[in-house]
Amino acid sequence: MTISKSIDILFSDLEHQFSIKKKNLDPIVKGFINELNTGLITPSTKIATMIPSFVTKLPTGNETGTFLSLDMGGTNLRISAVELKGQGQVQVLELKRVASKELKTGEGSVFFDWIADAMEELVHKKAKHLFDTDQLQGIEPLALGICWSFPVHQTSVNRGTILRMGKGFTLKNTEGRDLSDMLHEAFDRKGLNVKVSAILNDAVGTLVAHAYVNPRSRIGFIFATGVNASYPEKISAMKAKLEPEYYQNQDADTEMILNTEIDIFGSETYLPLTSYDLALDAAHNQPKFQLYEKMLSGAYLGELTRLIALKFIESGGLFEGVTPEGFEEPYSFPTMYMSALENDTSVNKEESFKILSNYQTVQPPTYSDIVILTRICRIVSTRSAALACASIAAMIEQQGLDKNEDGSDIVIGINGSTYEFYPYMSDRIYNSLLEWFGPDVSDRIKLEIAKDGGSIGGALIAMLCSI
Repeated sequence: MTISKSIDILFSDLEHQFSIKKKNLDPIVKGFINELNTGLITPSTKIATMIPSFVTKLPTGNETGTFLSLDMGGTNLRISAVELKGQGQVQVLELKRVASKELKTGEGSVFFDWIADAMEELVHKKAKHLFDTDQLQGIEPLALGICWSFPVHQTSVNRGTILRMGKGFTLKNTEGRDLSDMLHEAFDRKGLNVKVSAILNDAVGTLVAHAYVNPRSRIGFIFATGVNASYPEKISAMKAKLEPEYYQNQDADTEMILNTEIDIFGSETYLPLTSYDLALDAAHNQPKFQLYEKMLSGAYLGELTRLIALKFIESGGLFEGVTPEGFEEPYSFPTMYMSALENDTSVNKEESFKILSNYQTVQPPTYSDIVILTRICRIVSTRSAALACASIAAMIEQQGLDKNEDGSDIVIGINGSTYEFYPYMSDRIYNSLLEWFGPDVSDRIKLEIAKDGGSIGGALIAMLCSI
């Protein structure tokens, strides 16, 4: 068999495995809707999805004032003063800090004092002009929304018990303490009258942040290194998720935003896992966990492409059958390389050749190598878009938005590098939505970039929960 024929057979098989048309989407969308509803009726202590945010309002876009946000990720701290100007306009003044290893492994109170020091610098120096005299003198409390990227058992909108943190954090004397209490104690030590008004997840923050820009927003979708989503659900549907005392004090028709944790949805019973997905999962340090996320997020697309490329190299049709030095290493082909290859529409493919120069090859890569590798990228990323569509479609149908006959827009605020920076991703998601819903519904769907759920969303939720 000629190498050309072998490549044709490999691509035919690859496209068959990775193609997701409407008939392939059907079990995924139905499976996700089933998991949404199963999560709603399962107590939070027994399932880690459909987590209540206790946020029961969305902004109108007309709110004004300055509010604080704190976004603590795996290493980076961002503290922001967010000025809401009305008409969906915001201005953000941000202060960044990087947590040292000593801070991450030391005494908890020292870590929270470090946060309070940064807050003091923001309020009294960098953003001083945004606050009035009463706020600066501590007479009037400053409302703070926290986006905390670590496990917290949340019991109300602004209360949550710190659980084992992970991500290299082993803070002493923090586990089991209330996050708000530890921050308030640190603020008191610095003489800051800052009140924690809300603790939030970034997917919830994304929806709230985009609702300020477009009040018709009904879904917040994170599509970056990982994936997640949020949407509002009636409290009457989530009785099992809430403490009886809280539930009884709420109007059953009130809506609360849910953090779906959709990244852990999906199972082998209905996800169209390929041999490459199974190989990636088997080599992962958490096999059988987050199968869906491993099929589409930015953390894994490059690795899927690398595994496929190795098969093409084995056939002799790519890199003359010799694996480039370094390419054999897991995760050595990041998703940003895929993005660069697909984005390179130049005749001489200069950018693509530059990408491949990161690997040592026996013979210089050829134009044919670029074409084959780019085609693999396109197949993998197109499936990623279809899988993102499955999440969005499930949440649209869960809310009955596709059945509305008033012709109103269905607005999805999307945040994340895989959506924003991967070429053609938005068009591919929309094309999958068009195939699933047809033009009458898909023409109403608006995929809009949502900016900064951590800072803007945090400040907005602080505002909503302090009035």
